[in-house]
Order: sequence, then structure tokens, then C-alpha cells
Amino acid sequence: LAEIRKLREAGRFDEAIETLLKSNYTSDIDSETLLAKLYLDKNSYEDAIRVYTRICNVLNTHDCFNELAITYLSMGSYQQAIDEFQKSIFLNNKSAMVYSNLAQAYLIVKKYDKAEEAHKLALKLSSENPIVKVNYAVFLIKTKKYLEAKAILKDVLRENTSLYVAELYLGIAHYMREEYNSAMIHLNRGMLIQPESFDLYYHRALVYYKKGDYVNSFLDLKMAEKLSPDNPKIEDLKKLVRQDS
Repeated sequence: LAEIRKLREAGRFDEAIETLLKSNYTSDIDSETLLAKLYLDKNSYEDAIRVYTRICNVLNTHDCFNELAITYLSMGSYQQAIDEFQKSIFLNNKSAMVYSNLAQAYLIVKKYDKAEEAHKLALKLSSENPIVKVNYAVFLIKTKKYLEAKAILKDVLRENTSLYVAELYLGIAHYMREEYNSAMIHLNRGMLIQPESFDLYYHRALVYYKKGDYVNSFLDLKMAEKLSPDNPKIEDLKKLVRQDS
């Protein structure tokens, strides 16, 4: 298992799964837990759910149900994700991250009151957790409370200068207020931290488009397409760039 964990840390998920399946440890609960995590790592959601469903009923831990819920959330099964997050909270109502994850699921299904309630509980449990704060800022952006979102994200970045998602969403908050130069500054900073983020390239392409810089907008879209080849948002923006240029 130590060898397989090293492969996982190196991002060699297929090799790790193959090694694990060929081993004599596949019936061991620790091995199955690792296998489920590997399937989730490589976005093999159906396989991950098959394993998580089996082991979570045995382990009955909040961590397991949280990871099962994340798998459902990733594949777009939002109500199932909510149900599993609630099971996780029933087992441990002191986990800020589970409340924060639940809030994101509620946001997707547009249950804004429940989303805000879950975010507030997450912040009460861990008020300085940067991911919990970023997730709440995303909620504020989605509900058009841009000034509050910017204040939270700036506070996060004062303590966590390498957190590219905070730069990304601060850029988005500025973009939504048509503050394009400020948006560009934060998206560029995000790229210095994480140069292979689809969201950063896509949103910078949007900013370039709004500024009338169609050449750079198109170049960023080409890079975004390499990172997420079949994303429908790319073609929609490409059409606008071609039309307006």
C-alpha cells in the first residue's frame, strides 16, 4: 500500500489502480478505501461510487460519506450528494468542510437560504479556514453580493498568497462589476500560481473580450480548449469573439 500511495502522490492514478487490483489486498478495507480515492482522483465516478457505497456502510464514518457525496456532486447527482453530506453531518456535526461542501450543493440546486445557513455553520466552526471562506465568497458572487465577496477574498489572500482560487474568484468579482483592469490583475496573479487552470484562461478571455482585445481573447480560448477540450462555454465565447472582431 505504501508503494501505491506514492504512485497516487505522483499523480500516476492508472498505474496505482492497476497495481492495487493485481495485489492480494483488494478485500482489505484500507485497500478499498484507497481504491475509491484513486477512482475519484481520476474522475471515474461510477467506479468510485460502487466502491464508496460498499465501504461507507461498513466504516460508517463522516469522512467516507463526505467523499461519496463529493463523488455524486462531481457527476451532477446533486440530491444524492446532499443526502450523503447530511449523513456525514449526522455522524460528525463539527466538520466545517462538510457543511461548506453541503452549502455548495445547495447553491447548485438554487436553495439559497439553505446554502447560506450551511455556510454560516461552516464559518462558525472554522472562521479562519481559507477554503471555507473562499467557498462562502463564491456563494456571495453567485448571489450578486460582490463587495462582500471581494472583502473576504482579499482577507484570504493576505494570509494565503499562493491560493490561486482566491485570485480567480476575486478576478470574477471584479469582472461582474465591470472592473476589467482589476479583474485582469487578479487573473494574471492566479496564472502565476496555477498556469494550467481552465477557469483562469476562460475568464481572462472574457475580460479581454469585454476590453475589445479579440486577439488575446481568442488566444486564451485556444489555451482553455487544450485544458478542457469539449467544454461548451468555449465555443459560445468563440462565436462572440469572431462576430465582434
